[in-house]
Amino acid sequence: PLPLEIFASLDKLGKQDWGDTLENRDVRRFPDRSRSALLFGLVVSDGFIAVQAKDREAVKRIGRDVLNLSNVLGVNDEVAGHANAVMTEADKGEWSNVRMELDRTRQTVLDQMRKNRDEEMANLVSLGGWLGGTKALAQILRLNYSVEGSDLLNQPDLVRRLKEDFDKLPVASRRGALFVKVGETLKDLETLMKSNSSGEISAGNVSEISSKTTDLVDAIYES
Repeated sequence: PLPLEIFASLDKLGKQDWGDTLENRDVRRFPDRSRSALLFGLVVSDGFIAVQAKDREAVKRIGRDVLNLSNVLGVNDEVAGHANAVMTEADKGEWSNVRMELDRTRQTVLDQMRKNRDEEMANLVSLGGWLGGTKALAQILRLNYSVEGSDLLNQPDLVRRLKEDFDKLPVASRRGALFVKVGETLKDLETLMKSNSSGEISAGNVSEISSKTTDLVDAIYES
């Protein structure tokens, strides 16, 4: 569930008003590394949204947020070059390069965490990235529903695997009301992302997916 893959799929939806899905978030530094890992994934996915919207200032703001969060996660040295390249390429309007550097940022963090045997944090970064991309997709489809587009949300097996990985995290890594909400939302999404008898994700389910992913993203940013 990589943001780069999600947004490559979104290109199939044609021209959309991505600016409507982009929010100017206040990214705080939490001492909780688990929340910071989720936030890191979300911020990177927001970077892809900003690229879709071709919003230079948003991309540069997100690059700074990436650097801030990488300090909390202990991967600043590995991420700094990519984050600075993101901001530089955004200034030049080289959007394909920005996408590439965002994906390299995400992959570098995952590789370093796994090298440090920090697998649970790597899984949360991946979950955050998938959640951010899925929220954006569901929001676009809620406003401009199509059967073809809704098929991109037909992901019950993927959500099941994400839920299984989440449930395997140490209790200390998923303690508190926020992480209870994460587990509950993943369970709900698994059901909502199953196609109906016609092989479609209904407009009603798309709306519910949009609502639940938005609520969870808001909770991660604001809790």
